[in-house]
Amino acid sequence: MKHLLRPLLISLVSGSTLLLALTARAETTAFVNVSVLPMDRDTVLTEQTVLVTGDRITAVGSRETVAVPDGARKIDGKGKFLMPGLGEMHGHNPAVGSSEAYVENIYFLFLSNGVTTVRSMLGWPGQLELRDKVNRSQILGPTLYLAGPSFAGNTVPSPAAAEARVREQKREGWDLLKVHPGLKRDTFDAMARTADELGIRFAGHIPIDVGLVHAIEKGQETVDHLDGYIEFLQAADGPIDPKKLNEIVRLTRETNTWVIPTMVLWETIIGSASLDEMMRFPELQYMPRSQVEQWKASYERRITHANYKKSTAMTTAENRKILLKALHEGGAKIIFGTDAPQQFSVPGFSIHREIESMASAGMSPFAILQTATRNVGEYLKSRDTFGLVAPGHRADLLLLQGNPLSDLNELSKRSGVMVRGQWIPESEIQAGLARIAAESKN
Repeated sequence: MKHLLRPLLISLVSGSTLLLALTARAETTAFVNVSVLPMDRDTVLTEQTVLVTGDRITAVGSRETVAVPDGARKIDGKGKFLMPGLGEMHGHNPAVGSSEAYVENIYFLFLSNGVTTVRSMLGWPGQLELRDKVNRSQILGPTLYLAGPSFAGNTVPSPAAAEARVREQKREGWDLLKVHPGLKRDTFDAMARTADELGIRFAGHIPIDVGLVHAIEKGQETVDHLDGYIEFLQAADGPIDPKKLNEIVRLTRETNTWVIPTMVLWETIIGSASLDEMMRFPELQYMPRSQVEQWKASYERRITHANYKKSTAMTTAENRKILLKALHEGGAKIIFGTDAPQQFSVPGFSIHREIESMASAGMSPFAILQTATRNVGEYLKSRDTFGLVAPGHRADLLLLQGNPLSDLNELSKRSGVMVRGQWIPESEIQAGLARIAAESKN
């Protein structure tokens, strides 16, 4: 592992001494005297010792019951809080043709904010090899789960084409199938039937011709962005019918369908966000200047289009919050996602804006954090064990200076991040961010 990590670490942060701890880490790491947020319940365990060996958590308990092995690296957790790393369940890999440096920067931005797992929702050539390199820690980045090239009206125009594409993606080794708008119902059904036969998931948008109820009944595993719900409720420019809302919440819960809201990104998509405010986001300094200008131009085109109505955009945005609150209170299964990198949704940093939006919809800090930790692990439990601070779980951890259950803003006050057992202290995170900001000015 050491010889594989060294070239990337040198390229990630200027100066070969930075991040060197990753290449020479002790076999066992011990977080000592730390407060733990296990995330399987709403509690804080104080004065704990957490042992990590390789990429697994091996012990969690009081300092009286868990002995620190001789030679273990110790990380002082006094006054600090340790929680599972966060999941971005509707993220994206950089587009095909991106430079190696840009790809590495995007992954580092995720990690710098404690995002240690990403489900990337649009496949490109070469991404399977990239996934495997990241997951083997040959490239520093969050653990990746990849959807293949999308199933859309222009890519699968017939049921036969859909069946062939499912078989191809299963054979190639993609983790799931991505549904995009434009699919006709018979083509969607062929995709769903073949996916069931081969044992591969499908997730994403709700094509208009398919409809939300039919997609759920056919086994679509995640409904992303909530737009399918808004269409079902006919709530783009009017009040939500409480009866229909209760009906669809019940169906979502009873079918164990997962929902990924992407609240903030969709305010950009529908045109309810303030461009002036978005242009002042501090995290834009970490994206290439040309990319930010493209985002700005795209948003300006959207809000000056002949069909754009500000009142409709604002009503839709408010109804999305009502919908999220109803889904949460109605027992629907929610997992966290921000659609980064996407328009004004900067990898890693976007989690803080999404969390704020979910809180404004009435979700508690614990409920929000569960969507990004325990729920992510539950959704992906057939692939690995992670999402809690518990023995046997993948060692994806976030060490914070304060308790995010008391104040969600504490999520931005890190002492370090661990991904698959690799420890990145905050000093090295800041050095990496400074380098990326400097590069992005060019």
